[in-house]
Amino acid sequence: MASQENSDVSAKLAALRQKFLVRASADIEALRAYAEQARRGELSAEGLIQCYQQLHRLAGSAGTFGLAELGVAARALEKKLKSQAEELTDADNSHSQTIEVNDGFADGIDALAKLIEVKSENRDQGQTTVSRGDAFEGSHGMQVSVIVMDDGREGLASLGAEMARYGFDCRTVDRHATAAVQEALADTPGAAAILCSDSAVADVMALRNQFMAKGARRRLPVICVGADASFGNKYHVAKLGAYAFFPEPVDVPELAERIESLAIERSAGVQGRVLIVEDDTELAEHYCLVLQSAGIEAQTVSDPLDLMPTLSAFQPDIVLMDVQIGDYSGVTLARLIRFEPRWLSLPIIYLSSEDDPDNQLEALSKGADEFLMKPVSDDYLVRSVRIRCYRARQLSELMNRDSLTGLLKHSLIKQEVEKELARCRRDGHPSSLVMLDLDHFKRINDTWGHRYGDIVIRTLANLLRNRLRETDMIGRYGGEEFLVVLPQCPVPAAAELIQGIGESFAELAFSVGESSFQVTLSAGIAAINDFPNGEDALEAADQALYQRKRGGRNGVTVYSLQ
Repeated sequence: MASQENSDVSAKLAALRQKFLVRASADIEALRAYAEQARRGELSAEGLIQCYQQLHRLAGSAGTFGLAELGVAARALEKKLKSQAEELTDADNSHSQTIEVNDGFADGIDALAKLIEVKSENRDQGQTTVSRGDAFEGSHGMQVSVIVMDDGREGLASLGAEMARYGFDCRTVDRHATAAVQEALADTPGAAAILCSDSAVADVMALRNQFMAKGARRRLPVICVGADASFGNKYHVAKLGAYAFFPEPVDVPELAERIESLAIERSAGVQGRVLIVEDDTELAEHYCLVLQSAGIEAQTVSDPLDLMPTLSAFQPDIVLMDVQIGDYSGVTLARLIRFEPRWLSLPIIYLSSEDDPDNQLEALSKGADEFLMKPVSDDYLVRSVRIRCYRARQLSELMNRDSLTGLLKHSLIKQEVEKELARCRRDGHPSSLVMLDLDHFKRINDTWGHRYGDIVIRTLANLLRNRLRETDMIGRYGGEEFLVVLPQCPVPAAAELIQGIGESFAELAFSVGESSFQVTLSAGIAAINDFPNGEDALEAADQALYQRKRGGRNGVTVYSLQ
């Protein structure tokens, strides 16, 4: 299947290159006509501006289609015309006046024509195969697996058992048994991480890399635990390639949260959303195809008038934009995007052939974040975009998620209720709304301290993420209250599901020194589709929760319309 996908991508890229060659040949013929006008002293200001824009487009796109020499030559001519073209663009005088151009312009155009003729003969030059990179396997909502590399330490074995109580599938294997380790790596496709002691990191990394060398595409993160939390020891394991270090005694809820976040990242089918603002149709299609074949969702805008509506509809993680889009300045467009507060944090990256550092800094000062120089290889484009999308999503998570639990904030989870109600009306399916509350939470804070109260809250958040589907929305509603939206889930099924989660949560023991305590939870459930608006559904779930509290806590109550 992968071979067929690569073949299809290569065929599409080859077709795009042919389209580019046809268009570039036509552009150069137009440039030659302008060159003849220049020789006769008849080149108008409008003609010079057209020459400059066509050269800018050639300089930026030729290298991507394997015509690096043509791109360099076009860039050199573009620079010769740059100052004149910019002065004429900004001036109020008529574009019909005759303009004298720099010496050598006409000869340079002739040289471009010869280059395009030679390159057209080699039609397969510059084609590349695009790789999706590391495969993201597994799915949030399925049981998350962890491979525990046992080296005989009692603490590590017991840690694996405790993680299992949080809902993780922990497979313990003797790290000295190479064959068993390789089998565990091969047989646990949904694994989110490898857990080992700090003294075993080097050996575990070597075993993992051996597995990778056999053709496996998953690069499992290695998380280590150890008693030595000194800077020197943590630097040592970081240098070896460890993803995280947890000092003993291990904060199990925090470890569970870290592994859960890894599982969420690996379950993402789409590795980012990119809006490409580019008036060169073939180049924009090339970028779009390359990114899409690497698992990155991409959309293009060629007309700046469509930019703002597309931003609102597409909601990209980042924007890739040329510094010149036809008659429009990318620098000005970046500033225009920042007019709207919701786009203030949107990363805007210039993808341009502009190589003057001063001009780059000037452009960056007007609202963009970074420059990527054209031409850019397909592999470099994918890796750069993937990294920037990942960072952008991390920032978005920090802004939209509760800092303690990583769940949606109060306002956002309420929005999800309204969205699900709209889907219920449109599609006619039943969905459930669950309000959860930790029982006697004030007593926990008063007896054990707020630190352990926070641990309880984070533990329930991790358990909910681990037991619910990827399509289920979970939010921290306030304090010790949680709100869950269960799409396409009738109330009886929701009640059974939440009852099971409550029973699992009640079995967890929270250790404080030599003491321990347990916590129960109460839940109220309402059918979202039974109400005219989200606020009424929330009120109903809250009333059901209140009834559960009055009825003895530790259980589930379903709201009744009667």
